[in-house]
Amino acid sequence: MSSKEKTEKVLKVLLIDYDNCKDVEENEENDYHLPKLRIWKVLITSDDYWKKLIELEYDNNQAKTYFETLNNEQRRPYFTFGVACLLSFVQANFTGPDFQKFIEDYLTSEMFKDIDFAKLLSLNNEDINVNTKFPCLLVAAKLIFQNCKLCPLLNLWWLWRVLIIHQQVMDELSPALLSVADQLQKEIQSISLDDISGHSRAKFEIEQAQLYLMYRNVAKAEVHIDLACDILGLKYQLVGKLGKRTKYQEEDIPQLALEISLLEQEGIERPTVNICNVAQNIELDDNIRLDKIKYVTSGEVTQLPNTEQKLILTIIQKMLISKPQDELYYEEIKPFIDLLLMQNNTWPVRIATLLLRSRLEAKHNRTIERSMLQIGEILNCIKKEDPHPLTRMGGVYGANLQPIWKTEAQQADVMLNLGLVKASLDVYFKLQLWEEVIVCYTILNMRHKSAEIIKQQLEVNPTVKLWCLLGDATDDPTCYEKAWEMSKRRSHRAQRHWGQFLFSRKQYQQCIPHFEKSVSINPLQSVVWLRLGYAALETENWQCAATAYRRYTTLEPDGFEAWNNLAQAYIKLGNKRSAHQALLDALRCNFDNWKVWENFLVVSAEISHFSDVIRAYHRLLDLKEKYLNTDVLGVLVYGVCSNVNDSEGRPSSNLMQKTRELIGRVTSLYPGEGLVWVLYASLAPILLLRAQRLQRAYRGYTQSNWDKNPIRCQQVLYVCQKLAEVALNDQIEPKDTLVNSVRLNLSSAISAIKKHDYKDTKALLQEVTALLAKLIEKAKSHLVCKTGDAPKAT
Repeated sequence: MSSKEKTEKVLKVLLIDYDNCKDVEENEENDYHLPKLRIWKVLITSDDYWKKLIELEYDNNQAKTYFETLNNEQRRPYFTFGVACLLSFVQANFTGPDFQKFIEDYLTSEMFKDIDFAKLLSLNNEDINVNTKFPCLLVAAKLIFQNCKLCPLLNLWWLWRVLIIHQQVMDELSPALLSVADQLQKEIQSISLDDISGHSRAKFEIEQAQLYLMYRNVAKAEVHIDLACDILGLKYQLVGKLGKRTKYQEEDIPQLALEISLLEQEGIERPTVNICNVAQNIELDDNIRLDKIKYVTSGEVTQLPNTEQKLILTIIQKMLISKPQDELYYEEIKPFIDLLLMQNNTWPVRIATLLLRSRLEAKHNRTIERSMLQIGEILNCIKKEDPHPLTRMGGVYGANLQPIWKTEAQQADVMLNLGLVKASLDVYFKLQLWEEVIVCYTILNMRHKSAEIIKQQLEVNPTVKLWCLLGDATDDPTCYEKAWEMSKRRSHRAQRHWGQFLFSRKQYQQCIPHFEKSVSINPLQSVVWLRLGYAALETENWQCAATAYRRYTTLEPDGFEAWNNLAQAYIKLGNKRSAHQALLDALRCNFDNWKVWENFLVVSAEISHFSDVIRAYHRLLDLKEKYLNTDVLGVLVYGVCSNVNDSEGRPSSNLMQKTRELIGRVTSLYPGEGLVWVLYASLAPILLLRAQRLQRAYRGYTQSNWDKNPIRCQQVLYVCQKLAEVALNDQIEPKDTLVNSVRLNLSSAISAIKKHDYKDTKALLQEVTALLAKLIEKAKSHLVCKTGDAPKAT
């Protein structure tokens, strides 16, 4: 047996990817002594393994020393026990159904009561969720996979799955787990993956992407998603197709549709997905909107295998993070969800897809009712005995399925949006979601009740979180101080709540130190970064604001306000190139906000990025119909006419034609704006056209009572000066009507301005007067030439 075949066999047996198995026989044996019956009903209730772990005190150093004394054959049963523990933990907290009574009794026996397993899973003073069942199983699995070395790839793969599950049961994103993930990633890259098939490699890439998406690291997730797409030969694109989306629509109009193709890839098998008992897809019962878009040409739906479906699901989850939440947000994602729900799905893929759709539909009035019914159907499906737990397990990591209590909380959120406050309050109370309990009691005008309940909980088990929530319920900042001291000055939550208390009262200067302490302990708090940035802007602490908004946008890249504020901070710091890039990202998130386009226009002009100036000005005219910024237009015209190198080192004269088109568009909207015509004249390719545009500028400036404004007089004299220079040019013949026309312009302007005797115009007036004299001479020369051959008088 080759090395590759042996590795594949180990992975096939010990990865427990049975989510697409039609029949799971619990008494089936295999080559690696992993009978499924023992996993579910015997192995996790074996005293021998638990007693050994207790003897090792669940300590990594002791466990590592012990397992190093064993050979591979002796380690295998322990590794199998670790697999059984993690699978059982997933069943209890993610997929259901409930354990049989003898397993529950065993895992709650005296042997487990002396050890605080929840504390062993806490990180940086942040505990796991209080609804987590049987944390001893996760502790055991993590300890074994870290120290019981069986196969490098297998250990790393299961450790990665442990990180996914561990982060899911944490109340907040954990920097410590992210650090472990980055270290694991280095180890994964250091080993050869040539010994595994392309299909297994694709599964691994999907699971790696899912963990990075949990931390909202889209860049790292995309690397793994793209690799998985290449391995599986999956190509997709959104296209436009004619169709109807409402019941009474008569004409077909373009609708977004998803096209997917699967290229033939060597070594990639594509088994069909077996039909199993999955959650029902509740149809939309709306009197206007169709359940699905009815396309004119409905071609055959591409049938996707299970792994490809998980990849599409991962792409959806990436889009949810990276796409700006504008009007097109749901429309772009819906074709992906509809495609998945038209397939035969495995249990975890169906549940994860329906949960994603429910979350999106909870934001729309016409779909929120289906959202609530759909989540109820999912919770009922979790409780059912069918399908077998093993067929629910394998896809949990690749589908990033959420814990059961998060699904229950999601249902309560929808009920609250529908106005069912008391019903949602009951769920929050059961799940001990005290922040939501405070919200519900506030809506019911019973906020004092929430404080009473939290005080009762503090008497039973005082925690940092409860002290913080008591401060929220009573508006007493001393509670945050108690929480801070209780955590030995290490709780980011205490500082966050303290800072929020001050922030809500607009005490921005005072809240900044608390927010800074909070993010220094846990930098994955996007909301804290956002509020820190805003507080810093309000107090004109530009460096702090730039840092805060920069960190926020790495976690939440789809908020145009944050990008715009980041640009403002950069501008105040004098870093205009970074401001320009930040505004580009803001426009990616919101393409139709004219204020962002205006900021982008000004910054582009200041850094001489003339192509963006032209693009931004056109977009502003599209959005506002009329827009005038002569300062920016002046910078653009000067740069193009002077052939100044732009910000990228390219000669700006290449933009001459585009600049002419832009200024021409502006003059059509503002035909009486003199300065715009002056700029337009500067771009004229021939003298005659320049003269015509300068005369339009002259007419624009010499509106009613123009001579009573000294500044306007200066502008008129400047135009006269330019007109005279054109008329005096050797290319213009003395007989040309332009000479006389300009002479009349100058004469009229000089006469009007002389009446007021402005000091600021004296020098320029003298120059124009001298030019007028030259024009008169030029005009006379034409007359002299014309009469030069006449007979002399005798």
